[in-house]
Amino acid sequence: MSQVQHLLETHPHWPAVNAIYHKLQAAGYKAFLAGGCVRDALLGIPANDLDVATNATPDQIESLFEKTVNVGKVFGVMRVIVGEADIEVATFRTDGDYKDGRRPDHVEFSSPEEDAKRRDFTVNALFYDLVARKVLDFVEGEKDLKIKLIRTVGEAERRFKEDHLRLLRAARFVAQLDFSLDATTEAAIGKMANLVKTVSGERLRDEMGKLLKSKAAAKGLKVMQDTGLLKELFPFRLQDNSWAQSKGAQETWQFLSLFMRQASREDLEQAMALLRLSVKEQRGILKSWGLWQNPALYLQKRRGEQLQSLTEPGHLWALQVLLFEGFEFTRIQSIFDDWKSWGAQLPKPYLNGDDLKGKLSGKSIGVCLAEAFNLQLERRLDSREKALAWLQGYLQKEEHG
Repeated sequence: MSQVQHLLETHPHWPAVNAIYHKLQAAGYKAFLAGGCVRDALLGIPANDLDVATNATPDQIESLFEKTVNVGKVFGVMRVIVGEADIEVATFRTDGDYKDGRRPDHVEFSSPEEDAKRRDFTVNALFYDLVARKVLDFVEGEKDLKIKLIRTVGEAERRFKEDHLRLLRAARFVAQLDFSLDATTEAAIGKMANLVKTVSGERLRDEMGKLLKSKAAAKGLKVMQDTGLLKELFPFRLQDNSWAQSKGAQETWQFLSLFMRQASREDLEQAMALLRLSVKEQRGILKSWGLWQNPALYLQKRRGEQLQSLTEPGHLWALQVLLFEGFEFTRIQSIFDDWKSWGAQLPKPYLNGDDLKGKLSGKSIGVCLAEAFNLQLERRLDSREKALAWLQGYLQKEEHG
């Protein structure tokens, strides 16, 4: 068995894909695996998804399978549900004119050859014939894989005019695959870089997240700088576009926080607005950015306040990065040690508002409860009984000024 076949057949969704394939074949239709999964298998990389391309139309796919989802029927794209697997099944197509820089005005169902020629980059335009167990390559994608090159299918400027996100996707695939960028493709990006600003923030966010999570993110960022994409999207990075490592980042907002770490507050807010980040993502980035600007100020706070701040993902992440970098290692490690001693969550306060009814009013209630909770977190009050005794002394001091 070839490496390609082995990687495909060991994918968790292989049984579902195999069932879809045989059902299409039995009904008289052609079907191949397509795109990224073929590319990755040739590179010896397990694929994220297995996608199927076929000459069956969306209506025929709907009638053939029990559970389908219309995710882009007008463009020939359906999803077929088999058990727990959700498989994209797309009809071979050629695209009409692109007038919005994102989607074709119409599509026509066609052949594998024509379908390959309308795709973005040669390495993404490969098919795999499961019967013959061979790769179908109509655009010299295998050749580009061997020399580790990202090159558009056909005329570069035409491909980028069709979908402006492809300008950024080129940099992302350089980063993801650790490839080089074809000179003609690079020149076209440089000529058309300003069009990237027409792409929706959500699509830019997703693409930047994938780029920054890639093993060769620094190469992708250099492509962005060399082609002018960086100047169009994130000009604040032009002075320092270095990217050494991800420092344990997992979520997209964490990668973006590192990317925006040296930005001014104004540039940071503009970048977050451009990427249409969620309120939760913006909060995480702002909190981490704020702590990184003046970590000494944070470390001067009392321990109870520091521990309470760790319920903010941005503060927690920012401290993890500083610890990774060795900044004030002993002091920050002691904060995490105390946090772990509480089970990495805040305990229930010993005192609450009911304990202060008729004794304090207004802001004084919040001040008292905050002090009591800080003492509890600092383990200077270790029971409700001691907290109530402390409260009596606190109230006497308040009463006597």
